[in-house]
Amino acid sequence: MRVLIADDHELTRAGLRAVFEREADLKVVAEVATAEAAVARCAEGDVDVAVLDVRFGAGMNGLQAARHILAGSRARVLLLTLHDTPEYVRSALAAGATGYVLKDAGREDLLHAVRAVGAGRTALPQELLRMAVAPSSGPTTDDLARLTPREREILGLIARGLTNKEIARDLGIGPGTVKSHVEKLIAKLGVADRTQAAVFAVRAST
Repeated sequence: MRVLIADDHELTRAGLRAVFEREADLKVVAEVATAEAAVARCAEGDVDVAVLDVRFGAGMNGLQAARHILAGSRARVLLLTLHDTPEYVRSALAAGATGYVLKDAGREDLLHAVRAVGAGRTALPQELLRMAVAPSSGPTTDDLARLTPREREILGLIARGLTNKEIARDLGIGPGTVKSHVEKLIAKLGVADRTQAAVFAVRAST
């Protein structure tokens, strides 16, 4: 699994590289100090997982970079941050990231997250998800049961961070059809947008 590290602190980058390079299945193919450089490097097409800091000293931030990376490459995004607030989790999901790890996480948690994201799964702190979407105010399993099989399939892809265009390509249907399914599942779940739908999908699968 080919990994890119993007962080504006040299010592952080060095520490991450040391962790990843000890693993036989992980290969660090790039180490950059800016979000812009991360976007450009991922566009070259040989990155499987981009590990991005949320904040950089100047220029584009990690959330903005995530959107560009997901739109312009096949790389998936894992955000690495000091911020443990539900708002940041919501923003990460809105940007399309499927992984979110705190910088004080343990080595094994970090490695698990990188591998999960690289395999197309989600890696999000469950305690933050519970804070981000309170069960009492969000959709229920009964709401989930009301979705058609196709809507549940699309919901799972949304939770993985795929765009409508990517979902259409994966399922072999038109973008307009995907958009219609997304609008219907959002209405059935009673959420405001696809971000909230993604948060619910991740919470329901745990």
